[in-house]
Amino acid sequence: LAGLEPLELPTDRPRPSVRSGRGSSLEFEVPAEVTGGLRELARREDCTLFMVLLGLFQVLLSTYSGQSDVAVGVPIAGRNRPETEGLVGFFLNNLVLRADLSGDPTVRELLRQVRGRALDAYANQDVPFERLVEELAPQRDLSRTPLFQVMLAAQDGFDERWEFKGLDAEALSLEATTSALDLTMSFREDGNRITACVEYSTDLFDRATIERMTGHFGELLASAAAGPDRRIGELNLLTATERQRLLVEWNDTAAPFPVDLGVPE
Repeated sequence: LAGLEPLELPTDRPRPSVRSGRGSSLEFEVPAEVTGGLRELARREDCTLFMVLLGLFQVLLSTYSGQSDVAVGVPIAGRNRPETEGLVGFFLNNLVLRADLSGDPTVRELLRQVRGRALDAYANQDVPFERLVEELAPQRDLSRTPLFQVMLAAQDGFDERWEFKGLDAEALSLEATTSALDLTMSFREDGNRITACVEYSTDLFDRATIERMTGHFGELLASAAAGPDRRIGELNLLTATERQRLLVEWNDTAAPFPVDLGVPE
């Protein structure tokens, strides 16, 4: 983590000098066909689905920020011993996973890098994050969290259906009102698709910006699943609506030639 620079995402407003913690959230889905392609890519590259999503999430952040050195926080359960699996208590720790996207690697090359760095981090997961900050002693800044400003989290899937005698019940999603980081994306496998939620700082981002970002991420996932031998700079981020606007609507400059111009003799 030596020489790690803060992630500078473009924001809708200047970063306040002190984080307020105000936030909101937005849910989205990855369709079944894309989820299936990502699972197959993970299988072929001997990765987990989480590693695939992490690598492509770092590509998205790199594209937005223009930085090739991207660090993302990852929560880990801290229950790496069988006797702690059923023990009540808070074992959660945060890891910092850093990706080097310089040189425009292919998707496969990126996943090999992400897999290696993730396994190294898992092997050292017992080092408390607070100890890491203490030892590295980054320059403290009240406007952002140390070492990482964006997090990716995998949630365990669960059945959202309950049956009660004489009563119908369903789970309702609650929109967040706080955000500890600039962005936190959490996801879970829900049958043959992925459901995800982005929690974001409203000090920095408008909802419309996060909607565009999740749309770009969905296009990026589909592009990588369909072409894992592409270089990451060749992956598509634009939605169909954006392509129509950029390539057709904004280039529709045809105009009738004026017929009343005098022709010189």
